[in-house]
Amino acid sequence: FTIITSEYLSLFEDESSLQMGDIDHIPQTKASYDKLLEPIPMSSQEKEMIQEDPRDHIFKYKLLDDSYLQDLFPECPYEPSYILKGPIGRYQGVNLIQFSSIYPNDYTRQTNNPEDEMCFYKQDPAFPEDKGLSGYMNQVEDPAVQIPGEGPFWQKVYDIHPLDVASKQTTSVVNACRTSGNIIMSQSHVMPIVRAFLKTLHSKEETRGYSLLRVVNVVMREDKNLGSRYLVELELVGPHGQKVLVSQYVFARAADSSTPVSLCTPKAFKWNPRATVHVIVAVKNQARWIIQFIREMEKVYRVTGDKNFNVIIVDYNSSDMDIEKHLKKAKLPSYRFQKMEGNFQRSGGLQAGIELVEDEHSILFLCDLHLYYPASFLNSIRKYSVEGKMVYAPVVMRLDCGASPRFPNGFWEIAGYGLMGIYKSDMVRIGGMNTVEFKDKWGGEDWELLDRVLGNGLEVKRLHLKNFFHHFHSKRGMWGGNQR
Repeated sequence: FTIITSEYLSLFEDESSLQMGDIDHIPQTKASYDKLLEPIPMSSQEKEMIQEDPRDHIFKYKLLDDSYLQDLFPECPYEPSYILKGPIGRYQGVNLIQFSSIYPNDYTRQTNNPEDEMCFYKQDPAFPEDKGLSGYMNQVEDPAVQIPGEGPFWQKVYDIHPLDVASKQTTSVVNACRTSGNIIMSQSHVMPIVRAFLKTLHSKEETRGYSLLRVVNVVMREDKNLGSRYLVELELVGPHGQKVLVSQYVFARAADSSTPVSLCTPKAFKWNPRATVHVIVAVKNQARWIIQFIREMEKVYRVTGDKNFNVIIVDYNSSDMDIEKHLKKAKLPSYRFQKMEGNFQRSGGLQAGIELVEDEHSILFLCDLHLYYPASFLNSIRKYSVEGKMVYAPVVMRLDCGASPRFPNGFWEIAGYGLMGIYKSDMVRIGGMNTVEFKDKWGGEDWELLDRVLGNGLEVKRLHLKNFFHHFHSKRGMWGGNQR
C-alpha cells in the first residue's frame, strides 16, 4: 500500500463558509437513507428481533366500521384498583409502574448479545422439585428394558421442547433485567378471551358473517382485585372476502377457571384512530441529528401516508443550521417551528411546543433527538393514549456503540420516561412541564412529570416498542449543563 499524500487530494467542495446543516452539496446514494436492504446472513437470534410481524404494518389494516362495534358488549364501570388518588412521594412513580403483557411473542427480548446480563425468571408451578427436568418434557414412550444380570432398568424417551422463557417473565424481572423485553401471555390464556369476543361478534346480525383470520395483537393490563383489561386486535374476513381489523378494549372480570369468560366495554375507555399526534422536540446546535430526526418523520409519513400528525421543533437559537428552511423543504403533512432565546431548556422547550397545540383533544408525543422510529409508532401512540384515562410511555432500546437497527444490540431503557404520549387536555390538567424547577437543567424532569401523571389518577401504559431505538452518540457538542 502507498499513502496518498495531500498533493494528490482536493476538496470536493469548499465547506468553510457553510453551516453544519448545509448538506445539499453532498452526493446522495441508496446508502444515505433508510431503505429496505437486501437480506444479509445473520444468526437465528438476530433474525428474531427484526423479523417481520403483522404489528409492524398494522396501520395498513382497514378498521371495521365503528358502528358495528357500538353496544357490542354491555358497558361496565371501569375504576381499576391500581389508579392512585392524590399526590405521591417525590420520584416514587417509577416504583409504581406495572408492565402490560402481550400476545403473540413480539421478540423484544434481547438475545443476540454475547455479553448479555443474567436474568432470572419465576419458577413454573408445573415444575415438580422432586422430578428434575421431567416437568418440562413430554414423555412420549416408556418401554421397560431388561438388562441381563443388572435387574430391571427403565429407559425413558422424551420429546424435549424449547423453554418459553418469555412467558416466565414478571414486572419485577423486567424492571431488574434490561434485556428481557415484553411479558408474553400464553396462548391458553389469550384464546378464551378471543373466543368470547368472537362469540359476541357472531351473535349480532351485522357481524355474523365475519370470521377470524389471525390474532394480530392482544395486550393485557391486569388488576388482581377486579379483573383484566384487554386490547383485542383481530384480523377478520367478511362475507364478501374483505379483510378488516377489529381493535377494541374489553374488560374481563376476575373469575375462577370454571366460570365462562364474560366481556364488557370499560366505560369511557376508547382509543381514537383519527386523533392528531404532535411530535415535539426541543433542540440547540445539533444540526446533523436534527436532519436525521426530520428524515425519520419523513420516513413515517412516506410509509404510512398518515396526515394526522404534526412535527413541532422548538429551537434555542441554533447557529449551525437553518432549521425552518429544512422543515419547509421536508415532505411532512404539517409542522410548526418556534424560536427561543437563551440557553437550552428541555422542559421549557417542550412546554413552548405544547402551547402551540390548540386542539385539546389531540395527542402530544414528547420526545428527544437521536431516535429511530418504527413506521407503526403513530398507531401505537393513538392506541395506548386514552383521553382522561391513560398515557403512553414506550420503552426505547439504547443501541450499543457500533450497533444499528439492522443489528440491534443494546438494552431497554427501563428507567427513562422522557418519551411520553399524552392528550393535551390531560397535560393541561396535570400542570404541564415543570419549567420552574427544571429551568436551566434536565435529568429528573421525566420522573417528576410521571409523579404528577399518576397523582392525577391517570394510568401509564408501559410496553417495549419493537424497532424503537436510541442511537449511540457522542456527548461532544451537546448543550452543557446537567446532561443525561
